[in-house]
Amino acid sequence: MPPIEEALLLILAGVLIGSYSVSIGAGGGFLIAPLLLLRYPEAEPEAITTASLTAVVITSVASSAIVIPERRVDMPVALAIAGIAAPAGILGALGTVAIPRAVFAIGFAVLLVALALYIILRPTSPDPPPDADGVDRHLEDRDANHFNYRIPIRRSIAPNAAMAFLSALAGIGGGPIGVPIMTRIMRIPHAIAVPTIQVKTAIYSAIVVLFHLALDHAGEPMADVPFLGLGVIIANPFGQRLRRRLGEGPLMQALAFGLFLVAARTAFSAFE
Repeated sequence: MPPIEEALLLILAGVLIGSYSVSIGAGGGFLIAPLLLLRYPEAEPEAITTASLTAVVITSVASSAIVIPERRVDMPVALAIAGIAAPAGILGALGTVAIPRAVFAIGFAVLLVALALYIILRPTSPDPPPDADGVDRHLEDRDANHFNYRIPIRRSIAPNAAMAFLSALAGIGGGPIGVPIMTRIMRIPHAIAVPTIQVKTAIYSAIVVLFHLALDHAGEPMADVPFLGLGVIIANPFGQRLRRRLGEGPLMQALAFGLFLVAARTAFSAFE
């Protein structure tokens, strides 16, 4: 266990990470993983990813407990994506053992930069014509708002599998990648996509964490998880209020800005 001052700083870091990540529909792993890389420079990638994803599980479960009563979660879609993501995520978990730390850090940074550039170029979802091969969905939320959309099934499978593989490899829950996939490829409204990805992330991340633990990948970074997790739980209601108040464009631009900063710091850590 870290000293009391260090524990308090970790809780504060969890509050900041939770406020930001929950508002954009992420579990916070894309911020927690670089933090753990800096705190544990000798830790193996699998130990970093296991601890990071454990914190993501805590964040996502807390978020799910708030968003499910809002009735903006497309549960069949969340379960379907989790089913696609779980096998791909397990393959990604296996990949962390074979990748050197420097390669892991640089690859993670490149992934974040590519995603940030995409979001900057397209901060809001396009409004494409209906897809003939889609499945119609309709939701009515707690406030009697109606959402109608059509999901192209065949085009949605491969991106979600790739997202899960890369996310597990990087030790993140996949929200920063999953939200653009859901809004741009699956054509789900942003107001539905963010709560739905939080539920999917809780399921998928828990499966991958259990797999890591079965392989005995837990290490020293796990000591930080209770304090980071407490911080994100404290921040969760505030992050949810931000999500409801801000529109898709500002939230996605905030995501892109954070991705650039984290990518730069993570890449730099590979040469330390």
